Amino acid sequence: MLGEDLHQATSRENTLVLIEETRATLRDQGDDDLLHYKQMTDSSKIMAMKFLSRLVITLVMARPADIPLVTLKMVQLSLAHGMSPISAVGFVYFGSILASIGHIDEGCRFVKLAKNLVQRFGGREVAGEVIAIATQTIGFVDPIQSTLDFHMEGYKVALEAGDTRSASMNFFFYCNYVLWTGSKSISFAKSKYEEFCRFMKQHNVVAMLLIAGTRTMDKLIDGNVTQSEPPSNTPTIEFLEEKNPFAAKMRHFQNMFIHFMFRDYEAMEYSTKNYFECKLETWTHFFIAASQTFICGLVLFWMHRRTNNDVWLHTGNKLKGVLKGWTNSSEWNFLHKFHLLEAEEHFCCGRYSEAKVSYDKAIFLSKEHKFINDEALACELAGYFAYETGEETAALDYLARAHENYNKWGAVAKSKNIYEFIQSIFQNNPNLDQKALISSLQSGLGHVANVD
Repeated sequence: MLGEDLHQATSRENTLVLIEETRATLRDQGDDDLLHYKQMTDSSKIMAMKFLSRLVITLVMARPADIPLVTLKMVQLSLAHGMSPISAVGFVYFGSILASIGHIDEGCRFVKLAKNLVQRFGGREVAGEVIAIATQTIGFVDPIQSTLDFHMEGYKVALEAGDTRSASMNFFFYCNYVLWTGSKSISFAKSKYEEFCRFMKQHNVVAMLLIAGTRTMDKLIDGNVTQSEPPSNTPTIEFLEEKNPFAAKMRHFQNMFIHFMFRDYEAMEYSTKNYFECKLETWTHFFIAASQTFICGLVLFWMHRRTNNDVWLHTGNKLKGVLKGWTNSSEWNFLHKFHLLEAEEHFCCGRYSEAKVSYDKAIFLSKEHKFINDEALACELAGYFAYETGEETAALDYLARAHENYNKWGAVAKSKNIYEFIQSIFQNNPNLDQKALISSLQSGLGHVANVD
């Protein structure tokens, strides 16, 4: 390939060895030294770097396991022959890779270097891609709400440079941030996803249409999945599982999430098994992984309580441990999620007093850190816990708060779902203080008539 050979990695362990070798090479290089490194002048090396940069963005969705091999070659060429505008692409992916294997602070060092290299060389042709990958890594450190606008900046910069692939990547990441942070109303999130879909159709990026989140938002808002039909040449989920595993796994995750939110256990279990059977070895550190880790953990703990299968409990605990590790880089983004997984695990194991403490921590921190969607979910799950452990008055209070927060977020169908559950379970219940029920219905639930 243009006179350059890529390393051959036969296993994940072998790839980790190659990554560590490059880390060791860079360890003695200061940020200022790298930023002001000699400039690449060999035209054949510059051409090779351009080819590799085009290849790596394609690998993100098609063959993510090969991303380190291309990235490491770009970094090594830059160190051996000098920096070029394209070197920023190599270093931003290298930072993302380091973050994905647990070195988040070190990863942030290299994504920031990449952004500075763009400024040094005026590399507008790669700026959109660098912004996209860098922002995803920085989102594991900075409050995620503060990074939203970076992706729209990356989208605009990429469009101006004629880089539609990086523009679509930034737009997709922005839509995901809006949905999973709850920082905007879900109706606003849906409008952005619809705009994203129009952009994808205009540029014939049909595979991305299958992972757009409009189905999720249709269900949360209306209770129906009524999105328009994709173009006739849109690939099937079976095709994606073979050719585009990233998109296939995203599709299975969306199905799992929808069924989890509406408590359709059998359909959720089916989608969950499909999700875990869709093998995807990835080395990039995208924030959607945090959402998937969080929701999958909650799903698996529920599956354990339904089946008493310790495999689900063990896997859920592993995901809880991943989230615990991320709290070391950002308590703001992850601590409330960790406590909710912790509460669900306590619930599974019969540690009810510990579970209540953890549910309350999750509710408090999600409110403090402005994740209204997670606050609603934490209240809902605390309500189910309280109900199933015989604390019916507390359950009503939690569920009323969940209903209120889902309404604030704009998840109208979901808030109505909570209201109907309360009606079916608590009305005419002789074990419940009916005055408390009426009070909750008149305060936290009184405006439900607006969603009927």
